[in-house]
Amino acid sequence: MEGHYFDIETYSPGDKPDPTTDKIISIQFQKINLKTGEPIGKLQILKEWEDGEKEIVSFLYKWFFKRNPWQFIPLGFNLNFEWKFLCAKFKQYNLAEMNLGDFVENMPQIDLKVLAVLKKGTFMGASLSSISNKQDDGHVIKEFYENKQYDKIEQYIEDETKSFIELYKKIKENIETIL
Repeated sequence: MEGHYFDIETYSPGDKPDPTTDKIISIQFQKINLKTGEPIGKLQILKEWEDGEKEIVSFLYKWFFKRNPWQFIPLGFNLNFEWKFLCAKFKQYNLAEMNLGDFVENMPQIDLKVLAVLKKGTFMGASLSSISNKQDDGHVIKEFYENKQYDKIEQYIEDETKSFIELYKKIKENIETIL
């Protein structure tokens, strides 16, 4: 079994995300030891601004979703957001007809959003920054992207990845107490 931290960044010219019209601007993943939470290898960032959206989505589809699902177990926060975008993009680029149920019901995954909901007692405000040391939320990405500040997007991604991994490691270290 291979766990991978998994996330995407998107760009929406409007106020609300729309998977059918907005862009996936990055796809990032890093192999994680599921037992300890320690990262294995380097953080991989597929960048739309270098290769194009179709190319990064196609790479992800061919590389990860055509394999045994136990070879890529996504670990993330609010993975349903990623799945909705990927379903729309797979369809747009004629890669696959998938729906949210295909991901939720047929793929092993670990989504930490439930912990934020438990802590907050509500879905509103249940964010990674509410339960980790993550500083910013994804709203900064829009400005960075519009200003072509791709280095800032990459730094945001690296910081977010570190925050997620630190949180996952804390959970693993304290699972007996939590249970």
